Amino acid sequence: MDSDDPLWGALDRVAETPTLLVACAFDGALAPDEGDPAEARAEQVSSEALNVLVALHGTAVAVVSDRPADEVAELMFLSGAKGGARIVTPEGVAALRDELGATALVAVGVAPTGEPVRGDVVVGVGEELAVGSPYEVEDVDDVAEVLEELASLRRRI
Repeated sequence: MDSDDPLWGALDRVAETPTLLVACAFDGALAPDEGDPAEARAEQVSSEALNVLVALHGTAVAVVSDRPADEVAELMFLSGAKGGARIVTPEGVAALRDELGATALVAVGVAPTGEPVRGDVVVGVGEELAVGSPYEVEDVDDVAEVLEELASLRRRI
């Protein structure tokens, strides 16, 4: 992606927030949404970026799915560092944000419920999921790039 891309600027701004919640949809964002869902696996690069993010101070990670949590956990490549990532339903993102006291949200492939908060970054993935999202990426490879960039920026604070 181009460094002049508005999404990159938004990530740069949100990376400096004191308490960040990164919420990523499993199907279609972390794992390709094609073929047999039981065989879907999160992309290794995305999982590695999430592992970095979850280990950073003031950063929490949520994998968002309607699937059972134990099933999602088996399909991810996440470490247990600092409590690991939470697995929540789409409806659970707002409650998790409140629980954590997150000052900003990066939602990838997830449509946040409730009123948008100024400074949040909402990224749609693919044609269907991108409708109405302020920022859009094409596929799981682009999601990996977004997560890697966010991890890199967040490490600097």
